[in-house]
Parts: sequence; structure tokens; C-alpha cells
Amino acid sequence: MSGSNNGDFSIPVVERSGDVLMEIGRRVPAFAQGLQLQSSGRTAEARQVFLQLTERPELTAPSLHQLGVMAAYEGDNLRAAGLFEHALKIEPGETLYYCSLGTVFERMGDLPRAAGIMVNLAVMLQTRGQHADAIPLYRRILALSPLNYSAWVNMGTGLAWMGQSREAVVPLIVGVILFGRVLPEARDLGKLLIEEIGDRLPELTAALATLPEGMPDGRLERLEEVLQTLDKALRTAGFIDATVMALDVALKLAPGNALARWNHSLACLARGDFATGWADYEWRWVWDQFPEPRRILAASQWRGEELAGKRIYVWGEQGFGDILQFAPLARILMDRHAPAEVVLEVSSPLVGILGIALARLGIRVVSRPDNPHRFGVEEAFDYHIPLLSLPHMLSLRVPDLPLMPGWLVLPEEQVARGRDLLPPPSGKRRIGVVWAGRPQHSEDARRSLPLAHLGAVLDAIPDAEWFSLQVGPRAGDALAFKGRLHDLSPQLKDFIDTAAIIANLDHVVAVDTGVGHLAGCMGKPVSLLLAHSVDWRWGIGDTTSPWYPNHRIHRQPALGDWPGVIASLRAEHAQPAAAPQGAAADVIPPAEPKRRGASSRRAAAKEVAES
Repeated sequence: MSGSNNGDFSIPVVERSGDVLMEIGRRVPAFAQGLQLQSSGRTAEARQVFLQLTERPELTAPSLHQLGVMAAYEGDNLRAAGLFEHALKIEPGETLYYCSLGTVFERMGDLPRAAGIMVNLAVMLQTRGQHADAIPLYRRILALSPLNYSAWVNMGTGLAWMGQSREAVVPLIVGVILFGRVLPEARDLGKLLIEEIGDRLPELTAALATLPEGMPDGRLERLEEVLQTLDKALRTAGFIDATVMALDVALKLAPGNALARWNHSLACLARGDFATGWADYEWRWVWDQFPEPRRILAASQWRGEELAGKRIYVWGEQGFGDILQFAPLARILMDRHAPAEVVLEVSSPLVGILGIALARLGIRVVSRPDNPHRFGVEEAFDYHIPLLSLPHMLSLRVPDLPLMPGWLVLPEEQVARGRDLLPPPSGKRRIGVVWAGRPQHSEDARRSLPLAHLGAVLDAIPDAEWFSLQVGPRAGDALAFKGRLHDLSPQLKDFIDTAAIIANLDHVVAVDTGVGHLAGCMGKPVSLLLAHSVDWRWGIGDTTSPWYPNHRIHRQPALGDWPGVIASLRAEHAQPAAAPQGAAADVIPPAEPKRRGASSRRAAAKEVAES
């Protein structure tokens, strides 16, 4: 242990911790004198300097620390520990004091207390958002105390926060296994997780091979909280079946946990378990951090009552893609339950396109009001329902998909308007591209394609003419590809403009945004570029979508592997395509919604009533 730093750690945050002493020395000449005396071995004189400086409140803690350092060098570790603890009480946020106290406990052979101090330091760093600084500390702690439950779990949490989901899974599962030495539910879950993903995660096998027998060290948190962190890591790493296993146990321990129930719904939907998934999806309104407000409207929420002669208000929620994907359910609701009228509320950028497309299906479209607790029109309704609650109420299942292929059809005048916005045909395939979503989306950094990869996308499909359908802050990226990419963003004011362009294209390449849904609703071929961990609706490892028959999915083989996505895109388009199809002739004729007979409707109603 040096006079200014702690050399027993090869940990960046620890190695930087002594900088605070140098900074004080630059500001306070007397403190610098004490450090100089100490480093030259004149400890008696240095001790007198630091004793005097303890009387200055702003220098009390660092002076006590230096007195502790000298005590430790003289072999009085007990006195050194007391001085370091006193310094920590005065300045509990100073990294240096934790480092020195942990080291002196380690020298005393008190490894539990040394590990405890380092855990406290690492937790403090994580509360500041310094996860990268905390991870090496946890590794050091586990070298001293390999059964330290907090170190395993907190390290996994930090790795998850850093986006290293696959790496996070290992320490979190080890934490569950340690918990299983106390709680049977955790023991059984640990065995299931090892059976499910152990062969795909050799890092986990290696960690368990060196895990000693014995009870876990440190304080055990509530298991359901750890399982929620594990859920996020497993889901992001693509281990969806393991996610459901973890959340099943979390809900057994805390059945009223709304966030766990919500995450459980997403995992079940990804697996195609729509019965469980849609039922649990309703818990979004119980979760206090769900981004949509729970609206209080002047009508009862529809829960399966008879709708004949009644008016029902269906309000769109969440993103543009969600509304486009589920809008056909308003027509299916009308078909199955024969209400007097269905009114669908949507975000204002969607009013134009959906107003035109759904009017021919008998649905009136209105814009979302500024006040979420009012209807979008000054009219009375008998019932209301959130749009994404319709799948549960209508007992939507995978065999019911696709809902209405090609249902979004533009009038010819809109198709002609889109044709006029494009340059004259060149004989090449016309392909639209969208590479980024709205930056407000919580997963946008993961789902949007970095600009550096956009050129590779353009190169992946030969003999094509490219058109940018990108809007928003990333639209300017097109300037980097001037001459290779037609920038249409100035013409794209809302979704009806985008749809008019798409109607005249042969193909769309898009990341997971509303434009991919729009093209899918129009029946256009879409190459969908996905991150490794994606929204539930694209399934687990699938290359096609039951929602959109003309979608071809290209997903990252591993987290962040966009080159792998582009290689897959290139393989899809390796064969020369047929001649361009021209304007809107390739739009799939809209399908009638799937109908159920009376017995099926009664069975569906019974299922909803029992769920």
C-alpha cells in the first residue's frame, strides 16, 4: 500500500482512486508536504502534518486516510482499519477509502469483511452508472469469496446495463443456483435453466465447474427481483424459453408483480402461446411505468358484452407499427359482434392513410385528442377498448393469421400521385429503404442500422434503384449516398405520402419500424432487418412472419452482428429478380376477414369469460 494509492488491485477504478490525493496536494501545500514526507520515509513528521490538517473540516477525511496508510505500513492493521472507517463515515462517496479499507481487511485475513467493503464500493459505482468500473471489482470479490451471492448477481446486473446480455446471463444464473441452496424454487429453476441453455452457453458450464459447495455468502435479495433482471438478459440474448421458465417462478413467488406479468406476456407471445400471452398482456395497465396512460373515458370498457345496436370506440395505442398491425381487428370486431358502429382512434400521422383504407371496410377513423381522457369526437359511445386488448377479447390465435392480407389499398389517384413523385422508370427494380426508427423508442439504438452499414445494404441487392423512405433525424444520412440513393424525405409529410410511394415500388427493405408494417399491410414484399433480440411479434429465429406473408426476416446471428444480417439479405437477392412489376399492379387484393361460425363464436366467448 503506497502513500497515495493502493497497489494491491489491478482494477482501473482503484488505480485511479489515488488521484484525489494528488489533487488535494495541488490545492493545499501543507497536504502536499505531508505526502512528500510520507513518501520519503519521514513518517513521524508526516504524521504531525496530517494530525494538524484533521482540524480543517475539508481535509479531515483525507488526512485520516493518510494516517491509516502509515499505520498499515507499520503493521497496525486494526488501527488502520479504524482510521479508514472514520474517513468513510465523513466522506462515504470516496472510492479511495473503500479501496484502502478492503485491502487492510484482506491483509488481516478477514476476507468476508474485505469482500463486503468491495461490494459496497461496487454498488456505489453502479448507482452512479459506472457499471464498467464495477465489473472488475466484482471479479476481484469473487476471487476472494466465490460464494458471494451479491457479487454474482450485481455483476450480472451491471453487464445487462452495459448491453452485454449474453455475458450477464452467466453470473445471474449462478446467483439463482446459489439461492437454490436455500430456496427449493430457485434450486429447481437452476436445474431447468442448465438443461435448457447449458449446452449453448459454455461460459456457464465453466463457471459452475469451479463453484464451491457451501451456502451463499452475503445478503440474499428477493429472488423475484433477480429473476426480472435475468429475464431481460435472457430475452435480449435470445433465450426465450428460458425467459418463460424464469418468469414462471417469479410469478409463482409474486403473482401480482405487474412488470413480471407484462414481460411474461411478451415471452409467451414470442413463442406463439397467444392464449397466455394475450391474457397477461392486459397487465400493461397495472404496470406503473407503462408509457401509455390508462384512460378514463365516458363509457365502460368492453369485456365481451353483446354489441348489437351498440357503438364502440377502439383507441389505438403505443407505436405507429402497433396501430397498423392491429387495425384490421376493428373490422373483425364488427364482423363477429355486429355493433352499430366501430370508431377507431389513431395517431394523427395515421389518420389520412387509415381513414381512406378503413372507410371501405366500414370503419370510421378519428385522430387522438390532446386530452387522453376524452374521445376524439364529441359523441357518446356505449363501450371503449384499447386496440391491443382486442386480441385477448377476440381470442386471437396463431392460426387466425394473417388477419387480412393486403387490406390497405390506396385509391388510384393516390397511387398516381406517388408515381409522379418518382423519377421515370429506369428498368431496374425499385426498392425503398428505411434504416432507422424513432429515436424516442426504448430499443431504437439496438434496432436501427448504423450509417456505416447502409452502403453495404445498397450493395447487397444488384440491379436495383434505391429510394429513401427515411424520415426524422436520420433522414439526412441519405446525403452520404447521393447518386446511389434517391432522397424522398422532403415529399414524405405523413404515412399516406409514404404509402403512395410504396405502391409504386417493387420491394421495401426496412428495420423494425412502422414503414415495415405499412408495406406489409399493403401486401408488398419486405426484407425486414432485425436485431438479435427483437419485439415479440417476429417470433424466435423465424425467417417468415405469420402476420405478413410477404415479409422475409433477416435477424442478427448474434448481438450487434449487422454484417450477418446484410449477408443474409444479399443471399435472398442473389438470384436475378423478375422484371419490375410497374406501379400498383402487384398489390395483393384485400382478403375478407376470417369468419367464425356461431359455435366458434360461443366457444371464443366462453374462453374469454374463463380467462
